[in-house]
Amino acid sequence: MNNIVETTIDKKPIANRFLCGFFISALAFSVTANDNTEIKVPLYLEDAIRMTLSHHPELAVFLHKTNMQKGAIQQAGIGEPAQIGLTFEDGLGVGEHSGLSNMQTTLTYSWLLQQEQINSRVGNAQTEMEQVDIDKHIVTMDLAASTAKQFTQILVKQERLKLNQMATLQANEVLKAISERVSAGRSSTIEMRMAEVEIVRMQLAVEDTEHDLKASQYQLSSLWGKPGTQFRVNGNLFALPVLSSLDKELDKLKKSPYITQFATATRIAQSQLELARIEAKSQWQFSAGLRRYEATDDFGLVAGVSVPFGASDRNAGTISTLQAKQDVLAVEQVALMQKLDSQLYVQLQEIAHARHVIDAFEKTIIPTLEVTLKEAVRAFELGQLSYSQWSDIRRDLLNAQSELLNTYESLHLQHIEIQRLTGASISL
Repeated sequence: MNNIVETTIDKKPIANRFLCGFFISALAFSVTANDNTEIKVPLYLEDAIRMTLSHHPELAVFLHKTNMQKGAIQQAGIGEPAQIGLTFEDGLGVGEHSGLSNMQTTLTYSWLLQQEQINSRVGNAQTEMEQVDIDKHIVTMDLAASTAKQFTQILVKQERLKLNQMATLQANEVLKAISERVSAGRSSTIEMRMAEVEIVRMQLAVEDTEHDLKASQYQLSSLWGKPGTQFRVNGNLFALPVLSSLDKELDKLKKSPYITQFATATRIAQSQLELARIEAKSQWQFSAGLRRYEATDDFGLVAGVSVPFGASDRNAGTISTLQAKQDVLAVEQVALMQKLDSQLYVQLQEIAHARHVIDAFEKTIIPTLEVTLKEAVRAFELGQLSYSQWSDIRRDLLNAQSELLNTYESLHLQHIEIQRLTGASISL
């Protein structure tokens, strides 16, 4: 970026980064939770995301949800059991029906015609399994994006720490130069005191950044289930992301899980609607059996059919509700698409603006201030510039470098959010 902030550019071969990622995973989770874990190799973004997705409890929940839905599918395939009945008639009465001589014994087997209902229930349960998969995909994208945002903020704070440390070093060099001028009678002690105050301010800035950096590292390692892990991230903060046109990003957005979940929800509602219609139909029950006549020592076959009697619209309320639910889902999908469309457009505009700002700072503002600072040093040594004026120029340069870091941070956070919304793989 400039001669104060050192950029960390990834130049490692792919094979080395693969091995690095393997050792990170092995090292990061080879100790107990009570140990003060430290990852001694550089941590790349893909490593951080992989560790989050491997250990975050929100994703572990979906294993149990999947098992629950498998149980629901299994249960949906079980219908009403067939029935076996045994009936005794005309026995143990009076007169000619006394005793068992004229008794009739009937053994029957009864079953429902319910395969259509069973198939519909199984299909409905299987469709609901798709919703579990969509929900898992969405949570996965959200966690990957959260990890990437934390990772980016750590990168920024690492660079800001180097910037403040360099500024502190320069402030000490300035104090040394002023002390020599005071000893030679060329500067007043006022300038030396001001320089001493500036050093304290720079030291406080370093300390503040160190605390911020530790807090961000703790938040990131918490996503892995290992809060307090010591590590150092590595990535190219100063690389500009490559983005497609608005139309192409919108095409990706239409296929993202946030939109496709409505299609899945609509299929579930349609499946539930078909199930309600099928269950509203009368279920015929058939029976067949064998009857024995004790008086004649004969057997006879018996058969029957039972047809429920009543209104065929007994599920009309449920059907009406599910039809209205489909209408609601369609409207909600349109509303969400409009919202995400607008959000995507704004984010692309923000990134375009950030690129313009970065270009202005890197090509004009910071180089001009660096040249001005060199001229100010010579003017101060010749007594043509006061310490206050010199300090203002150094502070302007420091502020410009800090603003540049903020702009890079904003650009990458916007890019990560676009990737999250469109379902793309997260990268800087």
